[in-house]
This record gives sequence, structure tokens and C-alpha cells, in this order.
Amino acid sequence: MADFSLTDLPDDYYEDPYPYYHALREQSPVHRFADGSYFFTRHADLFRIYRDPKLFSSDKKKMFKPLFGDTLLYEHHTTSLVFNDPPLHTHVRKAIGDALSQKTLIAMEPGLREFTAELLDRLEDKGEFDVMSDYASLIPVEVIGNLLRLPREDRGMLQRWANAILGALEFDLSREKLDYGNRCVKEFLVYL
Repeated sequence: MADFSLTDLPDDYYEDPYPYYHALREQSPVHRFADGSYFFTRHADLFRIYRDPKLFSSDKKKMFKPLFGDTLLYEHHTTSLVFNDPPLHTHVRKAIGDALSQKTLIAMEPGLREFTAELLDRLEDKGEFDVMSDYASLIPVEVIGNLLRLPREDRGMLQRWANAILGALEFDLSREKLDYGNRCVKEFLVYL
């Protein structure tokens, strides 16, 4: 497992990743990649990491600065819930807490069931499809669109922006992806 890399996965990994996960847990439970990052595979280790932000920080300011520079992508990603520790993480989580409450999500359920049924009907007519791009990725966009009360016709833009902004976090960030991601952050901010 010493040569395991998320940037160069073998073809059979996509068919069945579980043997790789098992081997990593057994042979390299704390796996270090060539870039210096770590891949933890055991629940107990992950639980400890999650509970100790002083030792295991989610703050990515130092890591993202050389990647993004002084850009909108840098500002976006370094002020998000995901890449921050308390107290900013706690503040952002509280700010969006009501929007993601159990009551709110339960109220959305009938509409989401209808939305997914419509998607599946369209896909049945289409025949062959990509489960991620044609189905799974549309569901979070629908949830976020509902939370932000965006018109249905604007949700394609939301998905495009999200894909570009999150795509800037991929290993193979090119200058074009960086520029496009920054344009999308700007468009999103203007839209809101």
C-alpha cells in the first residue's frame, strides 16, 4: 500500500474500492502521500482528529495562500465552514443551523421526493446516463436552491458555480481552472 495514491487510482478501484480500504486499514492506517498529506482510515483516529482542533486544524489559510494567492477563491474557501476551526466554524455553523434543522429538512422532503422522481423519469426516457452528473449532483443543488429560494431556472448556474469553486480544490488545478473558479465566485457574489 506504500504506492497508494488518490491521484493515480487503479481501474479496479472504481469497480470495488473496499479491498483497498481494508488493505489501507490493515497495512497503512495513517497513510502519508508524497505531497505530505495524510489519509486516515480508522474510525477511532478520525474521531480523535474531529474532536481536537488544536492538534488537527481544519484551518487552511497557510495551505491555500500559495495555491490561490489573494483571490476570491482564497477568501471564499478560508471563510467557509469546512476549512475553519472554532470559533469561526461555530459561528458559521450557528448562522446556517436553522436552515439545516431537522424541521426544515423534513418540510423539504415531499418536494425532494417529487424532484427525484421527476429526475428518474427523465433518466428512464434517456436510457444511458451518468449517475453523478445526471442525478446525484443535482440533488444538493435542489436543496441549496430551495434554502436560498432561488428560481428553478437559476439552479443550473448554481451548479456551474459550485462545480468551479469546488473544482479549484482538486489536485490538478490549472491556471484556467483557477481563473474560472475566481470568475464564478464573483458571479455568485453578484447574484446573491
